[in-house]
Amino acid sequence: MRCAAIVLFLYAACAGAAELRGDAIFLCDALRRPSAAIITSEATAYSKLAEMLAAAVGNERSRPEVARFLAVLRNPQGRSFDVAPEGNTEKIFRSVPADTITISCGSAVPQYLVDLSTAALLAERIRIEHELPAMKTRAAILEKASRDAEDLLKNGLAMWPWELWLNGLRLSDKDADPLFRTQWVVLRPSAGIEIDLRGQASADLQASVMLEPLGFVRYRGDSYAHWWGASLVVTSSTRRGAGIGALLRWDNYVIGLTRHKGEGSEPDSTFLMVGVDLYDLVNKKRTELKDWDAFARLRSAP
Repeated sequence: MRCAAIVLFLYAACAGAAELRGDAIFLCDALRRPSAAIITSEATAYSKLAEMLAAAVGNERSRPEVARFLAVLRNPQGRSFDVAPEGNTEKIFRSVPADTITISCGSAVPQYLVDLSTAALLAERIRIEHELPAMKTRAAILEKASRDAEDLLKNGLAMWPWELWLNGLRLSDKDADPLFRTQWVVLRPSAGIEIDLRGQASADLQASVMLEPLGFVRYRGDSYAHWWGASLVVTSSTRRGAGIGALLRWDNYVIGLTRHKGEGSEPDSTFLMVGVDLYDLVNKKRTELKDWDAFARLRSAP
């Protein structure tokens, strides 16, 4: 018996969420009938619904809850009219303490409060119907943004951690803003070979390590699978030491020219440089970066 009493108490202490059910309203865990003028209305505007509610409640218009509700209904400003349970009560405008209307479920619910709750749910339906086109448009924008982010991480030029952080700073705080199409390249290492162009007799091939102090890539197409770009470059070859120059990038392939200072009496030389992006060679499993939120969080990293 004690357990049964506890169960009944807990059930009575929590009101179920209010909802419209045909020509009735489920409120405070019971099906109730609102005034006919409310539920049979084909209201398409808040003002029309406010007039019908005022007529339905009649002399109860002087009640503080009714006056407060009608004031908000006539000037909604995008307000949600949802009726939400809280303990042994149902609340309208629960998120706005100054306007909250509390309906106690512990005793008989007056008819004017039943009408008020019905009007609130009808007003919420009107709000959703009016906002639905904008919500669909926003959903399409967010879907594209999510797809672009995934394509960038899966298909685009792989970013080293410091490049990921730098490009992450460019993410907008607004979900609707498009993702960047130009990516910064900073202190990016690559590998390749350099060919001495002084003449056929002295031409040779030299393996070199390349560092791009600063550059960019510009993506072609919506899938982020292809790009072109340019960078400054510093190289270190096996025989001619350090060189400086510039390179062009097409997808993962790079080509450029570097200038190396001659040793002793040798004149300075211009080298043709070709290479393949080093990061894609050593990191083919970028699918580990599945979560775009990890990219976004880099914006707030110290």
